[in-house]
Amino acid sequence: MTAPEAATVARTGSLTPARATARNAQWAAASVALFVALWWLASAWTTEGLVPNPWEVAQTFWELCTTPFAELTLPGHVLSSLSRWGVGFAWAAVLGVLLGLSLGAFATVRAAVTPIFEFLRYIPPFAWIPLAVLWLGAAQSSAALIVFIAAFPPVVISTQVGVAGVDPALLRAARSLGAGRLRTITQIVAPVSVPEIFTGIRIAVSNGWMALIAAELISGTEGVGFLIIQGQESNNVTIVMAGMVAIGITGAVVTGAVNLLGTRLTRWRKTSETAN
Repeated sequence: MTAPEAATVARTGSLTPARATARNAQWAAASVALFVALWWLASAWTTEGLVPNPWEVAQTFWELCTTPFAELTLPGHVLSSLSRWGVGFAWAAVLGVLLGLSLGAFATVRAAVTPIFEFLRYIPPFAWIPLAVLWLGAAQSSAALIVFIAAFPPVVISTQVGVAGVDPALLRAARSLGAGRLRTITQIVAPVSVPEIFTGIRIAVSNGWMALIAAELISGTEGVGFLIIQGQESNNVTIVMAGMVAIGITGAVVTGAVNLLGTRLTRWRKTSETAN
């Protein structure tokens, strides 16, 4: 048994990693089944049509996947939302990491930028929606801006925390070997900060996705949020709930993909700690 497996067995009693994974999957399946059962009971106990049962929502979900509603099928609305989210999130991740590294590494930048950053990050992303629409119109660019505003702060903060946690001995060793500031940041500080950076990115994923849906609910012309509003205006509760299901599934898939990427990129650190 390898050292990681032994550690897992120690945490979970006599369970091997494979059995622990299977047990977790069973608990997850049980919780989903309980949720669906409670949903079905809620639909039976409320006024007819107020809370559609899961089967009705599933049927509507499938119909939306094959028949256009509000000019697009459900996959089309999801892809439209993801395209906006992707643009805003990508800019937030790149610029957030760069600013976080700068704030952590340069005292002058930290002193100059921190007051403005702290002021702006406490303004809710939703408060920017009217300005975004006035500046850019009810188009993809305005929604992408809202995603950026929501996703940017957690990336900056987590990156700065990662830089602050770098072992000073590593920095002294780099300086003694003649490494300049830029080389130290790119080859030591940034790689060591990757786990903390991905913590911020995981938060940014959900923040950006939720902010996007809010923007589409208020000013969208397509996307899942826009589909939900159209369902509300047509007094169709099943369409609204099918859109909500699509939001949850899409968010979970994107988050899972980011978590997988983060796990693979940070595996080197776990391996190093185990070896030590």
